[in-house]
Formats: sequence, C-alpha cells, structure tokens
Amino acid sequence: MPSRRLLLVVFAVSLLACSAPAGPTATPLPAAMVATAPVATETVATAREATWPPPASTATAAPEPTALPAAQATEAPTATPLPTASPEPADPFALLSLESLFATLEDLTAIQPYSGWRNSASQGEVEALDYLAARLAEMPNLQAGGLRVERQELDVFLAAELHETALTLTVAGQEVEVPADGLRGPRDDAAQALRFDSDGALGDLDPDPVAAAGPAVVVRTLEELDALGDLQGAVVFLDYALVDRSIMDTAEAVSRAAAVVEKGPAGLVLVTTYSNTPGESHGSFVGDGSALTWVDVAHGRRPAMPSLSIRLEDLPAAGIEGWDGLQAVEAARLAWDVDLVAPGLSGNLVARIPGADASRAVILGAHIDSPNAPGALDDGSGSAILLEVARVLDEARVRPPIDLYLAWFGSEELSLYGSAHFVATHQELLDRTVAMLQIDCLSRPLDGVPAELKLVSWPYGRLGDESLPWPDHLAGVAARHGVEVVAEAVYGVYSDNSSFGGYDVPHADLIYEPLPGAQGGVHYAGHLHDPYDTVELAREVGDVFEDMARVALAAALEADLPLDALRVTPPSPRRVLFLAGHTQVAHMSPATLTDLGMALAMEGFDVDLLPYGRAVTTADLQGADLVVALPPIDYALDGPEGGQAEAWSEAEVEALAAYVAGGGFLVVTNSAGRLKYGNRALDANEDWAGANPLAGRFGLSFEEGSVGAAEALPTGSHPLLEGIRRLELGGDTAVPLRLLDGSQGQVLAEAEGVPAAILVDHGQGQVLALGDLALFVVARQESQNLRFWRNLAAYVRGE
Repeated sequence: MPSRRLLLVVFAVSLLACSAPAGPTATPLPAAMVATAPVATETVATAREATWPPPASTATAAPEPTALPAAQATEAPTATPLPTASPEPADPFALLSLESLFATLEDLTAIQPYSGWRNSASQGEVEALDYLAARLAEMPNLQAGGLRVERQELDVFLAAELHETALTLTVAGQEVEVPADGLRGPRDDAAQALRFDSDGALGDLDPDPVAAAGPAVVVRTLEELDALGDLQGAVVFLDYALVDRSIMDTAEAVSRAAAVVEKGPAGLVLVTTYSNTPGESHGSFVGDGSALTWVDVAHGRRPAMPSLSIRLEDLPAAGIEGWDGLQAVEAARLAWDVDLVAPGLSGNLVARIPGADASRAVILGAHIDSPNAPGALDDGSGSAILLEVARVLDEARVRPPIDLYLAWFGSEELSLYGSAHFVATHQELLDRTVAMLQIDCLSRPLDGVPAELKLVSWPYGRLGDESLPWPDHLAGVAARHGVEVVAEAVYGVYSDNSSFGGYDVPHADLIYEPLPGAQGGVHYAGHLHDPYDTVELAREVGDVFEDMARVALAAALEADLPLDALRVTPPSPRRVLFLAGHTQVAHMSPATLTDLGMALAMEGFDVDLLPYGRAVTTADLQGADLVVALPPIDYALDGPEGGQAEAWSEAEVEALAAYVAGGGFLVVTNSAGRLKYGNRALDANEDWAGANPLAGRFGLSFEEGSVGAAEALPTGSHPLLEGIRRLELGGDTAVPLRLLDGSQGQVLAEAEGVPAAILVDHGQGQVLALGDLALFVVARQESQNLRFWRNLAAYVRGE
C-alpha cells in the first residue's frame, strides 16, 4: 500500500514555488544559446523527416502504449502495432537519462544569467519557452505522430525586466567587473515596486541605466550596522545574513534593512554566502522577496538607490577571496537598469502528443519561470522532466494510451498566472482529463533535514470525502517502478496543479520536500528561491531527480483509466457557467476560488468558464442551470487611460436577460478591489461600475465606495439562508448594493445596514446580486460561506 498522510492547512495559503541552490561555485554557461521558435498563437510541429510509413489499420486488444507514428488517433484505447518492417518500439523507461536531464538544466540555467534568469514575465522566460519549442521541433517521431505545439500569451499584474545589473570593483587601483544580479521588488504593490525601477516610471522599457559610484563600506555585524553614520556617496556591501528574513523575524529584517537605506548610500550591494547548515543564511529570497521589499523610503525618495546582489563565491575569479578580500575593495561602480511593467506579458507552451484514445487526456505540468534565480531546482527540474518525457517517447516510438499534454506554465512564481490562464482557455480539455500532475519541484534539503518525495493534493475533505484517488493510484504505479512516493493532503495552494481543483480535475504536485516543521519553511530548508539554485546542487540529489522523471513518465503512460475513475464527485447532470469575459484578474475565478468550484462539483454541477476577452452570447448560455457573472476588473492601475474600462455590453445584457426570463438563474457579482488569494483587496477596482449595465437591467445598482464590514447578517428567511447566521465578507471589498426606485426584490443580507445580497425575480427566472465576490471565499474556519454555496446549488436544483 502506498503511504498516506493528511496535513490540514485549512486557511493558510502554502504557495510553494520550489527552488534549490547549487554549491558555492558559479553556474557554468553553455557556449551558445538555442534557436528561437515561432511565436504564433498556435503552431503545428512538422517532422523534418517522416521516416516511417503510416501504421497498419488493424488494432490489438493490448493496453500497452501504442507504437508511433499513426496518422490519426484511434477511437479505442488499444495499442496499434507498426508494420512488421518497422523497428519494434523500445521501453521508454529504459531510455530515461539522468545526464540528459542535467544537460537540459544546464541550458535552462544559462538563460539571461545575472540578468533576471528566467524571471516571471521577462525576456528570460520568453527565451526559455523558445528553447523548449526548439527542442520539441527536433523530435521527428513525435511530429510524425501528430505533435502539436501551442504558444499562449497572458497578462500578469506586474512584471520586472532586469536589463543591466553590472558591478565594477576597484582593488589596489585596478578595476574588475564581477557578476551581480538585481532585485525584483514587490509583486502586487505597484507604488512600492517603483522603488525597484531605475527610472521610477511604470511601462518604460527603454534602456536608461542609472550609474552610482563611491567608496566601498562593508557591513558584516550588528555592531557595524548600528555604528553606521551618514552613508551618502558610499556604496554599502551588506552581509545578507543581517537582513535575511528566513533566519529571523521579518519585522526585524525589515527594520535592519531600513536602517541602511535611510542613511542614503549611493548604492547597496547585498552579499550572500553559501551554507547548507540549518540556522545559517544562504541567500533565501534575495532576488525576489527580500526584506527590502517592505522598506519605505522617507521623504518620498523614488526611485531608491541602485540595489544589487552578489554571491561571495563568485569573487575569487576576480582575485577577491572571501570577506577579507572584499574588505580590500576601495571603491565600487554600479550600473542599474530595471524596468517595471504593469501589466506584464507572460506565456505558456503546451504540447499535445496524440494518444490512442483522443476522448481522454492526462496533463503533465511544470513552471518554466524562476524567482530571479538560476532555477535549476525551481522549477528547471520539472521543466526538464517534461522535456525528457517527450524525448523518450520520441526515441522509443511510443504513443501514449490517451492524449498527453505537456504544459510549461509561465509566471507561476507570481502566483500561478500561467496555469490559471491555461484552465480558462482549455475548458473542453478539462472535461476529458483523467488527471493532472504538476512536477514542482526537486529540492536540496539542508544537512540533517529529512525529506520525502510527495504527491500533494487538495481533497474534498471539507465536503465529506478525504480520499486521494489520483495520488494513491500514482503512488501505487510508482512503487511498481521502484519509486516510493507519499500521498499527502494539503488544504491550500501548492503549485500550478491547484488551478485545476476548482474545475474538478484530479490533480497532484510531485515534490521532493523537506518534512513539515523544518526551520524556515520549505523554501529555506530546501534551498528554494536562493541564488545557489544551480545545476551543481541539483547533482547532489540526482537520484531523486531521476525518480521524479520515472514517476512523471508513469503518469503519462499509466493513466489509462475511465474518465470518472479518479473523481469523487457525483455525475454532473447540471452546468454552472462562470463569465470572465470582463474579468482580467485570473485569480478572481474558479482557478483560485477552489472551495467554491469543488463545492459546486460535489453538488452535481459541471464547472465551466467563459474566458477573459470573450463576450457572452445566447449560444454560450444554452444548457446552463446556473450562470455567475464575475466582476468587471482589469489590471489597469489608473482607470481606463490608454484603454477602455471593463463593462458589460448591451448585447451581453440582453442575452443574459433573455436567459433569466426563460427560467435561468443568474448571479451578478462585484468587488471593490482586486483579490488574489483569500478575500483581502490588494488595490482598488476602478471598473466596479462596469457591472451596472447588467445589474440595472434587473432593477439593481452598485454604488460608489466600499463597505468595511467583515461579515453580512441575514435579513428574514429564505432557502438560500437556511442554517446561515452570518456570511463572511472581505472587509473593504464589498460594493454597496441597492434596489433602484420602483424595483422589487428581497434583501437577503446586509452589512452595516447596506444590502450585500439581493434576490429579484425576472420573467421565469431569478437574479442574485452579490456586492462582494469575497462571499465566494472561505478565509476563516467558522465561515458559513460554504453552506451558502451549497444552499445555492440546492435552490437552483429546485430542492
């Protein structure tokens, strides 16, 4: 029996973008980069040489993988033999190569070195996707079998491009340049992020480096930090251990960092050192999420002084040995050119390898971006494994039993943007997906810290079923291939697999993870999100890397199961359609409203979504028992300047009015702010009034402002309120709601005397207006929102 563990993480988001460090040496760089692949929205890979004739049309009853190539996928999930003249298919498991995996890692970690690497929504991420596309184009057997490659583009709230991060040191009167990296800055606070933009203006991508120079001041101890005087004109080299929030309270780390910044140095260089000893600093979060992220600059100084980071281990090549050598540096000169873009542009790469049965599919995923670090482990490991799966299938000439999708997601590190876009734009695929496996990621645990290879998933335990059919099945399959994997339940976001949970797709994340309770959490204890996440360190856990590849290949070839075999939800005779046509914020959808999607699926609803940018039509609404209009909102920070505010169009309003009049049930939602995880607003929603063309059609109106209450109280009785004493709001996220003069409806709940939920009749149907999308979130254990959704499902069913 595969082992199981239940870990209750009920209300804390545990987003694990895995990463691991390499040893204290610089990452070797390949001599040349790869060719760029086309960037069409969808490209079809064609074979350089179609060396095999089409296979015979006869089929056998064997359930093994099918030999490639075949011109068309067969209808039955059975193997199709090649003609006798063709070579016999090889065993793909025997072809897995650890050195092939490491060769891919070498290539991935050589992209944009010390210039953001594969940073989310950056040039490095683009080049990484180009590299993958070029590698897939070199697999002629898969191409002959129908390989299709799709390139997607998607928006993220805020992106950073590190153009130039150069550091020149003067030692004994001689200048020498050393490798240096930049700092990314906040992910969701645009005003604070401007401190990390060299020209202090969002959206400007023109090269305009800022130069700073001055005498070097090295700070290694608290005593030296406390004794600092005026630093104007100096370049400070600060031991990162003094401000490393992984080994101290974040508030203390921020206070120490602020003490340096407020003394006004011309430039700041954070110096990291390698360690694999628990309790010692090794640069965690230095490039993305350091204490400097939360330092406010006094007197409105923007942008802040140039800020870089270096690894002490990179200095010997310049003749500077350790801290003693750094103390001998006389002066430093920085060149700093970093631009912030809002919104930023990211992307996905999706490869479809046709299976013998095209009516079912399995999806393997990994994220291609790294957190402003080399990213060998996080998640170069998962990205390399997906490419290795494709390589061995190509070399073995094996067709999977069901369709296989390999998805490299962008901007996972910024919070699952790539996978959220993927699920929104592949709704038909989700309906025929047996299971999804994310590989994120390999880690290098600190010395003495135990770790396990895990399959982590979010089960339906809150809805009465704690089982983990997909992790259990895959753990059993892995055991037959000699790999021990532990199935574990976590009620929280882990990686890109989490985006699939709200659509009732069985999913899991494959991760080599330090055991819970390790000092500093998984990132610190596993060398994730630090500058030592290089191939050298990955080689120290090469056996685990190979095991992970074996599990991924088993998932690709041994998920030949009935479509509902791994689902715990009942058959879904009903359909709920979420309308996101005016909701650019990917996190305000079932991709992140996981509990909501799972609850509706458990109530017998197939969860579907109309993606951003697509106007709803009458045809889209056919067969929908419940329609949820998500809030109009985009990523624009200052309203509609340069574009048009999001709002429901007249044609959409009439289509929805006709749907309701014909007996449909429509939920109209709004939000005063942008939500991400949970119910806290990150910034104001400038497009809140865009919901009024739709609300007004039913005698309702959203009003300017927000309601600060954290809960709404029921008013009167109604089946929707059965068992409800209070409903959880976000606090400052509710938009005031009211009935227009002369309109009739029932106020179901109020917050601070303002309606938060109103139900109105229209023709043969009804409309439920909600002033706060946070009503679709469970953020507190005592929340009754889950009960509210189940009441809604029962009411729509007519119970």
